Amino acid sequence: MSMLVVVKYARREGLLLSIDRYTEDEGPTASERMSDLEERNTDDNIEIVMLCADSEQTMAITHGKYFSDKAMRNIRAQEALLNTQLN
Repeated sequence: MSMLVVVKYARREGLLLSIDRYTEDEGPTASERMSDLEERNTDDNIEIVMLCADSEQTMAITHGKYFSDKAMRNIRAQEALLNTQLN
């Protein structure tokens, strides 16, 4: 089964601003999210893409700039904060 991610990436900074993860069955929802982000984006520095692969690890190999340690710094901090709040 494939997974989809919609990423919002700041090119100059090399940072992910957001990542939304979806299952293959949630494809229409992922497409809606991408369209919504694209419609609201007015910054040429911001890149919005949808990726599909068997795993996030595969995406890290094929689209490394979105999954590098630097790029993921914001996302990991957000996820750690959320985990702290839930515990």
